[in-house]
Amino acid sequence: MSAKSITIIFSPYHVGLRDHRVGNGPHRIRAMGIVEELEKLGVTVHFIELPPVDDFEGEIGRSFEILRRTSTAVTDVCAKQSFPLVLSGNCMASAGVACGLGTKDLGWIYFDAHDDMDTPSTNMNGYLDAMGLSMLGGKSFHRLAKTIPGYTSNTYKKMIYCGLRDIEQSQKDTVQEAGAQVIWGETGHHVDFAGKLGTALSERDYSPALVHLDLDVLDESLGKVNGYESPGGLHEDDLVRCMDLVPRKATAVSLTVCSFNPDLGDGDKIASIGVKAIVAFFASLLDTGALVVS
Repeated sequence: MSAKSITIIFSPYHVGLRDHRVGNGPHRIRAMGIVEELEKLGVTVHFIELPPVDDFEGEIGRSFEILRRTSTAVTDVCAKQSFPLVLSGNCMASAGVACGLGTKDLGWIYFDAHDDMDTPSTNMNGYLDAMGLSMLGGKSFHRLAKTIPGYTSNTYKKMIYCGLRDIEQSQKDTVQEAGAQVIWGETGHHVDFAGKLGTALSERDYSPALVHLDLDVLDESLGKVNGYESPGGLHEDDLVRCMDLVPRKATAVSLTVCSFNPDLGDGDKIASIGVKAIVAFFASLLDTGALVVS
């Protein structure tokens, strides 16, 4: 069924702290005109904002309340035949999105330099945001994960990473064991990301697909994204081509854009690239009839 509008689910939080570090990313993307650019496509854009979670206990408590609210918001948006665009601080927002979609046999198309499959037992830097997919995969935070509305344990055999690169061997092993396909970023060599992605999406059906865009998938030469930049990533034209391609090759059911700190010095540049990528994605949805002008 075609979506009749876009709803931006605005979640400007980093570990439940409002407007802190990557939590400020959604604001910069909004300030760079994402609503206006989407409206130029002729589509109706709705906007909802997740309220603060200050009363919840600590980083973990706040973060899981954000996931619960994200899930509920996605469910409500989809019930209104609107397409959920989640502008989030943290990557693990996609765990809440997946729960809210309530879709069986969900596919995963991830643009990310990192795998997000760490657990508290394997993680080395204490970064909770690196654990979103392990939470959803039944590998960590088992009881808390079940408090997210719509939670079910997921597998990642119908998953593709594009631009993955900044990970240790143990993390590579985890990705391989999960069954995910990878289009690796390569230092010192420009990868034809769009070409390889097009081939991969033609060879296997990833529908219905949750699409996840962590802006640190971009090559470090483009500027500061979130402090975890690395070489071997996508350039602007790579990302725009890939985002145009995805809806033409798979049935996309959501888009999460996340993990961008605009206060590191290159905020406007990175936000502008993000806006172009988002617009390319939704223009493609319109072209394919998955999104219609109401």
